[in-house]
Amino acid sequence: MESQKRNNQEKAAFINALFIDKEAVFALLLCKEGLLTPVSHLMNEEEMHEVDATGLYNGQSFPFSFILAPSGKRNALTIKNAKKGEIITLVCEGNICGELIVDSAFKINKQQRLFKIMSGDIYSQKAQDIFHRLGDYAICGEYCLFLENAQFDFMRHIGKQTILQTKNNIQAESITAMVLDASPVTRIHERIFRFVLDESDLLVLMLLRHQNEGLLDFNIRKTCLQSVIDNYLPTNRILIFPLDDIYLFAGAHGIILDAILAQNLGCDRIVIGENYPNLTIYYDNQKIYSIFDTIKDIKINVKLLHEFVYCSQCNTIVSLKTCPHGNHHHIHYHSGFLQGILQAGLIPPTILMRKEVSAKILSYLFPKRFSPLLKQFGMMFANNGMIEKQDDENFYLKLIDLYQTHSLK
Repeated sequence: MESQKRNNQEKAAFINALFIDKEAVFALLLCKEGLLTPVSHLMNEEEMHEVDATGLYNGQSFPFSFILAPSGKRNALTIKNAKKGEIITLVCEGNICGELIVDSAFKINKQQRLFKIMSGDIYSQKAQDIFHRLGDYAICGEYCLFLENAQFDFMRHIGKQTILQTKNNIQAESITAMVLDASPVTRIHERIFRFVLDESDLLVLMLLRHQNEGLLDFNIRKTCLQSVIDNYLPTNRILIFPLDDIYLFAGAHGIILDAILAQNLGCDRIVIGENYPNLTIYYDNQKIYSIFDTIKDIKINVKLLHEFVYCSQCNTIVSLKTCPHGNHHHIHYHSGFLQGILQAGLIPPTILMRKEVSAKILSYLFPKRFSPLLKQFGMMFANNGMIEKQDDENFYLKLIDLYQTHSLK
């Protein structure tokens, strides 16, 4: 009886509901956690027009308005019929994820909003995908989120309390943020991490989680990154912050949101590579400028990093700015190339990736690949006399060690 009553209540809630995706939920959560400050709520129509026209909110740079405008005929009907003070249920992938108390609803110009989000780039495939996800009507009001369902596990741990607690524990005075994909994590990443930690007390790695993951999903990328941190870096001075790669960050102005997010996490500096896809760089009077030179009252320093490569003459990782040797001596760490090697089932050279990372990824891509070999030849490798774990990951590690063993000439 109690179960039937609960089911009836849920059905009633779905009648007056807005159906949103995980990107919208994550954006609402960032705002609710204070990570989009100065913005602290869904904007009304007047605020939307003001921010889109000026690029400012309360005197601080904010690239475009923060509104909720989900697509779909059913959503459009719900928003058009919404009354002030009415409670609307928020639903994501069939699960109730929150409630919104209606303040106002209004029509938007989808084309103009797409133009603002994509910084004018409205003809790319990514832009068209975003356009189809935008509705014609927006709604604003106070909201709360319910993230108890297992599908929202990823989002329940984005609070900045861990960062603040770590900052206090190590008495950090300077904190640097860095947005990265780490697909896969390479020796170059390590070089950059060490470089940053030479100048900062704490490093916050904002690891992207894509809506449509490629060869390496978020979990394996995070596992490999954490393994490198735990074994080869000062683990108490590096934290991973999961960052959903939502469409608000898609255009050139998305990098401003990165800076706002980093500042609200307590960081005083953000590190960005010169080849970062959303970084707009231009020259004027023989001086280099970036999109950050146009922002107002975002108090965070920006550090631009030159590209790093492995130089066969220097026999080490170097910056292109400081290496005296030509490009033909350089090995570039392109993620697409490394993914191609891994997808082919090959072990990348250890000058590119640590063997532990390669072993984790290959055992993830090709599960139980060596089960027959392990059963038959599991004891062929040299060991320290102890009983060792025999699985695919361990097999790769042993195999890599054999490749590195020098033979007699």
